[in-house]
Amino acid sequence: MTEDQFFDFVQDRDEKWELVDGMPVMMAGANQRHQAIAANTFASLYNQLRGKPCRPTTADTGVSTSTGTIRYPDVVVDCGRREDQSMFATEPTLVIEVLSPSTRSFDSHRKVLEYKSNPDIKYILIEDTDNACCLLHFREGEGWEETMYDSPDALIDLPEIGATLALSDIYDGLEFRPRLVRQPLCPTCGETPCVCDKNESSMKP
Repeated sequence: MTEDQFFDFVQDRDEKWELVDGMPVMMAGANQRHQAIAANTFASLYNQLRGKPCRPTTADTGVSTSTGTIRYPDVVVDCGRREDQSMFATEPTLVIEVLSPSTRSFDSHRKVLEYKSNPDIKYILIEDTDNACCLLHFREGEGWEETMYDSPDALIDLPEIGATLALSDIYDGLEFRPRLVRQPLCPTCGETPCVCDKNESSMKP
């Protein structure tokens, strides 16, 4: 399909679709946790960018990554001209993917590579659902750099769009399982937990 044929195709369908190498592919649904993170992110960006040139849009905004491929990130910040009838972003400066269990590997690898091929995209933000952490890919000169944010008070600075995302806002209202902390190995017996006292007791007459 061409892009125009694809947009005609999705008009009469309730399901979510993407165009991949000219072929329509149905997208997996998102659970409530996924949607809460996306909604929190959109709300924070909307409040900061209201009345400014860049504007956040939802998952119904297409992003062209190559000829015959259109993706739908969970949140897009479009800094291009406003075209009310357009089905895709005119200048997608920031794209955000919220990881789902079924698409975690795909979204964090292949999709990232696809987004990097679009010259308009300056930031690619990957938001985890299992842990309160985000990975930001950002253009640096002719290449790309990345920074991990996993501190509760972390702030993700996005100067290209004039906004800052706080992890506390992204994950507002969500609960997380406590992380397992592995105890260090005992330098004497090499075990965890330490069994030095046990060994000494067994050696006594």
